[in-house]
Amino acid sequence: MTSEVYNQSKVKMWRRCQKQYAFRYDTEPGKELVPKVKKRGLTLGGWLHQLVEAHNREWAVQDGFDPEDVYGEREEETWVDVHNRNVLAYAQLFDEEKEDLGDIPGDAERIFKAYLRFWKRERDRYRVAALHDGTPGIEFIIEVPLPTLGAGVSFKGRLDILLDDLELGGTWVRDYKWVKTIPTEEERMASPQDKLYVWGMKRLGYDLRGFVYDYGRTKAPAVPRVLQRGRGISKRKNMDTTLEVYVAALKEYYGSDWKIMAKTEYREVIKRLKGRDVLWFRREPMPVDKPARVQAMREFLGSAKQIKRRYPAANAPRSYFYSCKFNCEYHSPCVAEFQGLNIEPLLKKNYQLVSERYTEMEDLLAGG
Repeated sequence: MTSEVYNQSKVKMWRRCQKQYAFRYDTEPGKELVPKVKKRGLTLGGWLHQLVEAHNREWAVQDGFDPEDVYGEREEETWVDVHNRNVLAYAQLFDEEKEDLGDIPGDAERIFKAYLRFWKRERDRYRVAALHDGTPGIEFIIEVPLPTLGAGVSFKGRLDILLDDLELGGTWVRDYKWVKTIPTEEERMASPQDKLYVWGMKRLGYDLRGFVYDYGRTKAPAVPRVLQRGRGISKRKNMDTTLEVYVAALKEYYGSDWKIMAKTEYREVIKRLKGRDVLWFRREPMPVDKPARVQAMREFLGSAKQIKRRYPAANAPRSYFYSCKFNCEYHSPCVAEFQGLNIEPLLKKNYQLVSERYTEMEDLLAGG
């Protein structure tokens, strides 16, 4: 193994703010300093990512891979098994933590069921592709030497899944993104992630066609409100929900009569909600050509060289913006340190050291 690695997350944080980078990566080699308090967006996104991984491993077995190659020493689990295990872990949290996180279990289940229904025919188009060692390309790490930065330095990345596309042809990397809002085409075009991952895979001898962003919104479809005095459930036109969630509400409220009500009283609502899942899920293929890969790697190497040759962490400059208060996990210790205060008690109370953030499933709701 190499002794020094650089990945897209590190470089992205360095470009955003060197002080933020220093807080996260400079406390101890091979470790990251992260907040103990769990944020809803990250927790829900991590939960959904685990469900996707479990689903993909089931898929690999169905595609003919040996279960031992799919799971290794891990226990075979369906996505339902993983969800239920996370529900049990969630139940052990303090009430205050649950209040801050919201109904993560319910939201995750609704979103993922909608995801599976939306892409229910994808197995007719895709096959899980194998790595060079014959194991399925699911949640695998690549590490590629970067000799221009010196001996023992490499690029490292974790890829979600490798798939053969029977429609477009060739092998593609798919990366799952659970986001509040789906990014624009311009954001995807400017992102270096797909270029770097394709570059790395090609250097390792894989013949890739490109990269696919698989987007899913973390905003769960709204559950329709039950109206007062037995007037049924809401028909509000701007309700941000899906057909499945609305039908589930009809079933719960009307029982065996729900079909009759759906065809009569709620006919217009049902009609309006058909096809609405497209607002939650989207896949964007990015065929990555050589000039884009070369430019992305040049910029990556430039930033990595800056990190490697920088001044001591104590002198890392801040890039302060009005949005730091909302977007930076280290805002409080950053401001306190700038005022000359001792921030060690603050760091000890609110942050914890974890191993390099290629998160294991058991760590999602782990306490600090």
